[in-house]
Amino acid sequence: MSLWIFLFNLMKKIIFFLLFTNFLFSQEIPSENYFWDFNYNSENKTTAVIGAKNCYIREETSTNSTLLDSLQIGTKIKVVKNTEVHLNIKGLNLSWVEIEYSKNNQIKTGFLWKGFIAVGNITKGNTMFLTTIDSKYSKKVQREDYEYEGDFYRISVKAIDTENHIISEKSFSKELSESHFFQNSAISSWGLKNLNAIYRISFSGEACGIPTYYFYFGWNGKEFLLLPEKYDVGDAGAYYHTEEFIFPKEKGGEPNTIIKNLTEAANADEKSLDSYTFLVEKSTEYYSWDGKNFKLIKTKKMKPYVEKED
Repeated sequence: MSLWIFLFNLMKKIIFFLLFTNFLFSQEIPSENYFWDFNYNSENKTTAVIGAKNCYIREETSTNSTLLDSLQIGTKIKVVKNTEVHLNIKGLNLSWVEIEYSKNNQIKTGFLWKGFIAVGNITKGNTMFLTTIDSKYSKKVQREDYEYEGDFYRISVKAIDTENHIISEKSFSKELSESHFFQNSAISSWGLKNLNAIYRISFSGEACGIPTYYFYFGWNGKEFLLLPEKYDVGDAGAYYHTEEFIFPKEKGGEPNTIIKNLTEAANADEKSLDSYTFLVEKSTEYYSWDGKNFKLIKTKKMKPYVEKED
């Protein structure tokens, strides 16, 4: 365990140094812009959905520009292009985007601050699930042997009906490191009592040592219910940490139970990362589910063992 923690902390320090250096010497857009998947789309218009309850459309990329219109949550738009003009609201330094939208049977255009757009949306039956990034703030994080300023984001998941009324909303804060690439999906309830579906969102990165976080929200047709979360992280040849859920209707599942299998592995040779011999520790957590809440009821740990990879 101590070796895994050492390698994980070392990797975070290296990543922090590289990111800080890149910040000083590059002119790239602020990292939080990458939550929105249309950052790279310069040729084709991308369909998106308004995630704010109400927002304004401007003639130009400025809050002092002429107000053209207002749009409400759930409105579908097309993102024509990103601009190089940024605006900081609630700690989010995001660009303005040019958009197209339909109103009164007319195609209209204007400029909108990117933060008003949902980072993800998906429809399940008569309900649309939205995810928004609401704010960003910094807070000191204390580790075993060092302290750093972590970037925390306020995230909301929202369910709206066919008339774009908000049925349910859940918000939480999370340090996402450099896990700025978002995905969402609506999946089966897999036998969890009183649930029609599960809304799953994830945040991932593009480099070794950057975690992928998964958040699960049960949906019963009226409200979101919190489910356990999980994450994966690793660096080839050095260490890895994986977590896997087994729901009641999956192979190995148990009634009214969410099973989480955890695996931690670190290279057993501290002097060489060329050696693919890992010291592996596995454990299993069992969560009861009563149709509304989950509760950790027991944990089983396996005896550590050595694993060799070719």
